[in-house]
Amino acid sequence: MLVPAHNEEAVIFDSVTDFNNLSYDRSLYDIYVICDNCTDSTVDICRNNHFKYIDTSENLFVRKGVGKPGALQYAMEYLSDNGEFKNYDMTVILDADNLVDRNFLVELNSQYVSKHHPEAIQVYLDSKNTKAFLSLGYAESYWTMNRFFQLAKYRLGLPNSIGGTGYAVKNSWLEDNNGFISKSLTEDLEMEIRIVESNGKILWNHFTRIYDEKPTRLKASLVQRTRWCKGHWYTAFHNFVPLTVLAIKKHDWKYVDQLNYLFSMRQNFVVVLLIVITVLNFFSGIFSGLSGNELVSDVSTTFSSFFVPKTGLNLAILLYGFIPYIYGYCADSRNPITVYRIGKSVLAILFFSITYYFSQLAGLFTFKNQLVWKHTAHSVTLSKSSVTTKK
Repeated sequence: MLVPAHNEEAVIFDSVTDFNNLSYDRSLYDIYVICDNCTDSTVDICRNNHFKYIDTSENLFVRKGVGKPGALQYAMEYLSDNGEFKNYDMTVILDADNLVDRNFLVELNSQYVSKHHPEAIQVYLDSKNTKAFLSLGYAESYWTMNRFFQLAKYRLGLPNSIGGTGYAVKNSWLEDNNGFISKSLTEDLEMEIRIVESNGKILWNHFTRIYDEKPTRLKASLVQRTRWCKGHWYTAFHNFVPLTVLAIKKHDWKYVDQLNYLFSMRQNFVVVLLIVITVLNFFSGIFSGLSGNELVSDVSTTFSSFFVPKTGLNLAILLYGFIPYIYGYCADSRNPITVYRIGKSVLAILFFSITYYFSQLAGLFTFKNQLVWKHTAHSVTLSKSSVTTKK
C-alpha cells in the first residue's frame, strides 16, 4: 500500500493507523508512506510511530513527473532498487487523508483471485466529510456516479474508471508499462487509458469503500477540480487518435466507451442546459401571461415551442436530472433518509455541478500546462469524520 503524503501532519497518523487495522492477515501487506518533499512534521510522525516511509527529499532517484505521480514513481523505483517491489502481487494506492472499510483488502483479494488477476480494481469511492454543503455535493456526485456509471459499466463488462485513490494495480503490469510515469496531472485517468490500450482489465468493487476528504470552501474546490479538468482534457486530446484507431482495428466497443468517457465533460453542459431551458420556458410563460405585452408573448411562445415543445419532454428533462440523485442518496449514502436530507443533497449536487463549469472551462483553455501540481490541504481526522467504516 502506497500512501503519497505532502505536508499531511494533520491526518497521516489516523490514516495509517486505520490502514493497519484491516481484517486481513497483517503479514500479507505493507504500508509505505511517501513523504513527498514535506516541510512539516509528516516525516517525524512516521519515524516516531515506526511507520514505513520513503522520503523523496533524499533525492536518491531522478524525479519523473510532478506531484502525486512523481511521488508514486519515486516510491516504485525505491522499492525496486532494494528488491522489495517483486515481493508483492499488487500495489494499492490510498491518499493520506483516507479511511477504509475493515474488509477493504479482503474484498480486493477475493475479486483479484476469482476474476483471474485483473490488471486493476477500483473500490467504491465515498466521502468522509458530508456535513458541509460543498462537500455534500462531492459525496452526492460519488453516490450517483458509483451506481449509475461504475456499477453499470462493471455489469456490462466495460472497463471501469480509476479514481485516483482506493484502487489496486497489478505489479507485473506496472513493471511492463513504465510504472506511474504520467504526462498529465491526472495519473489515474492516464493509467486507466494505458491499461485499456494494453488490453488489460479494470474491475469495480461495490462491496467495500474508501472515504476521501473533500474541500468545504469553494476556492479550494475550484483549484482541485481545475487540476482534474486540465489533466482530463490533456488525456482526452492526446488519446483520441490511438483509441479511435484501436476501435476501428479491433471492432471493440470498450475503446468507443473510453472515448465517450474522455469527452464526457461535454455532457454536463448539455444536461444543465436542458434543465435551464426547461426552467426558462416555465418562467417565460408566466412572465408573458403577467405582462400582457403582445411582443413578449410572441417571443415566449416561440421560445417555448422551439426548445421545449412538449410538456412530457419538460418533465423527462427534470426527471433525468433529479431521479438518479435521489436514488443515489437513498441507495448509497448510508445516511438517514429524510425529505430534508435528500433535498439538501440534491441542491448540493446542483451547486457542485454548476460551479464545475468554471473548472471545466479553465481546464479546457489551460490543459497544455501539466507542470504545476497544487496541493489540497486536509484536516478531517477519525474523531471529526462523519462516517463510521464498516466491517
